[in-house]
Amino acid sequence: MSRIKRIVVATDMSQFASWAEARAAMLALELDSESLDVLHIIDNLALESLRNLALSPLDTEQRLMESARKQMDEIERDLSDKYCVPVTTTALNVGRTHTEIERYASFVDAGLVVLGAHGDGFVRELFVGSTVDKVLRQLTRPLLIVKREPRVPYRQILIPVDFSRYSRLAIEFAMNIAPHANIIVLHAFEVPFEAKLHFAGIGGQHIEGYRAKLQKQKSRQMQELVSDFETTGVSLSHLVEWGSASAVIQEKAKVLEPDLIVIGKLGQSEREGMLLGRVTKQVIQQSDCDVLVVEGAG
Repeated sequence: MSRIKRIVVATDMSQFASWAEARAAMLALELDSESLDVLHIIDNLALESLRNLALSPLDTEQRLMESARKQMDEIERDLSDKYCVPVTTTALNVGRTHTEIERYASFVDAGLVVLGAHGDGFVRELFVGSTVDKVLRQLTRPLLIVKREPRVPYRQILIPVDFSRYSRLAIEFAMNIAPHANIIVLHAFEVPFEAKLHFAGIGGQHIEGYRAKLQKQKSRQMQELVSDFETTGVSLSHLVEWGSASAVIQEKAKVLEPDLIVIGKLGQSEREGMLLGRVTKQVIQQSDCDVLVVEGAG
């Protein structure tokens, strides 16, 4: 996988969004990226509402824009001074958040888009309603959602896989952005219709046999997946666990304490181009650490 040449961080200028700005700058420095872009979006619907309320709408809007530009200049100076990373562009756009993120990222051909997980505006809304679906459904490139204040490079990465085409992409991307991290590849499996088999009177011994057989199959698939990466020099281990994917991922995240989870946008059971994968959405909502969602089109 080629190096990430351009990173775009979208910010609402909140305290929490500053974590995303810092992580983007750290990655730009670590990866020797050619460009770091800082993007702020003023919602056009909110702006229109303000125009209807203000006594002097043009003056009020001009002051709002000037204030936003000053804040963007401060962000640029802070990132440049602290991380010694030149901010190539600070962009102030007006429009719908998810549309503008995709439009700008496509325009500059960003290799990675970074957002904060909390905030006063659009970033917090990623976790309510359908905004997360809109952003990730439209975005055709990897998205890093920052949940913690960054202090050091990523050291422990958990990668849930289902052996779809996204699994290999997730491992490759994790190795690309954190080549010195310890990477754990995880697969969770269940016997098809296991609960219904119990209800149908299938004995527990038979079901245990199914589990054991499936464990061997999944372990072989896992070995095939990771074998191509074992000669890279990256610290990589793997686990195959029985249980629902969401529950197993959350359980292992508590035990392993990763600072980043890398997961595919869709799984092999999801229809291409439809809503964000159910497990991926749950990981984004429930995890305490940063989450990187890998888009399969890259």
